[in-house]
Amino acid sequence: MKKMIKGLGIALVLMSVVTLGVFAGGQGDSSGKFRVAYINSDDADFFKKHLLDTFRGLISSDANFSVEYANSGQDINKQLDYFDNYIAKKVDCIILEPVSPAGIIPGIEKANKAGIPVISICSNSGGGDFTYIGNSYLDTGIMQGEYAAKGLPQNAKVVYMQGMPGYDHTTLRRQGLVDTLKKLRPDVQIIADNTANYDRAEGMKLMEDWIQAFPQIDGVICANDQMALGAIQALKAANRLKGTWIAGVDATDEAVKEVNDGNMALTLLQDATLEAQGAIDALNKLRSGGKIDKELVIPMAAITKENAKDYLK
Repeated sequence: MKKMIKGLGIALVLMSVVTLGVFAGGQGDSSGKFRVAYINSDDADFFKKHLLDTFRGLISSDANFSVEYANSGQDINKQLDYFDNYIAKKVDCIILEPVSPAGIIPGIEKANKAGIPVISICSNSGGGDFTYIGNSYLDTGIMQGEYAAKGLPQNAKVVYMQGMPGYDHTTLRRQGLVDTLKKLRPDVQIIADNTANYDRAEGMKLMEDWIQAFPQIDGVICANDQMALGAIQALKAANRLKGTWIAGVDATDEAVKEVNDGNMALTLLQDATLEAQGAIDALNKLRSGGKIDKELVIPMAAITKENAKDYLK
């Protein structure tokens, strides 16, 4: 089983004392349950679906809540329509994984006017009043950079796979990595830097292109595990995996196994259990008539060859 981050409790990761000026209506449905809408960005996305399933598993046994789930299919207009629908239903809280941080602002603002609290989980939203529950994207990139600085050879040539354009997590993970490498390892050269949209197949294709373009690649650093796993497939096929320093984010089961087997140097644990439980804790506070904090930041844990066995299922 994956080991929980030592000494970490939800109460200890509340990073902001700023609170939202909104309360849940607390009306509940006819049975008195607190009504929640969970609007996912895309159930086809590996981690977003994992997070949704984790939340569903944790809250399903709690008789105090009734939850409706909606899949936006990476369509911001559909997500906005879901907002309108759930606002009309007068739900007590909307949990959101935004398709677009900027695009979802009108939906959040409508919920604000209706007095319905909004929780943006995993990905930050661009405006309106909401609570963010997730990681510090900048710190994630910094952690990758710090481990890369220790693991890469002198004068290493590195390629970087970005996430989906237009998201804070894509921009800040890259910024944290690039700035940290410049500071700690100015000898390291990033020879290619492009997006594979957090997708495994795109990661494999992009890596195949880079293998053809560059005779020397010492490191492959990726904004998530799916892209890193695709890169591993391409490197294996080209007989260039050995000696290549590879890093990802999410600590998926397959990525942890690759780390344990020595094919991947690092993955960072984005803990779906802590994010989901943080959302449920916030819902319980709202249900009892309390205010919720503006931000709940969940720290990352680094998984390397030294501790990978502790996280294997």
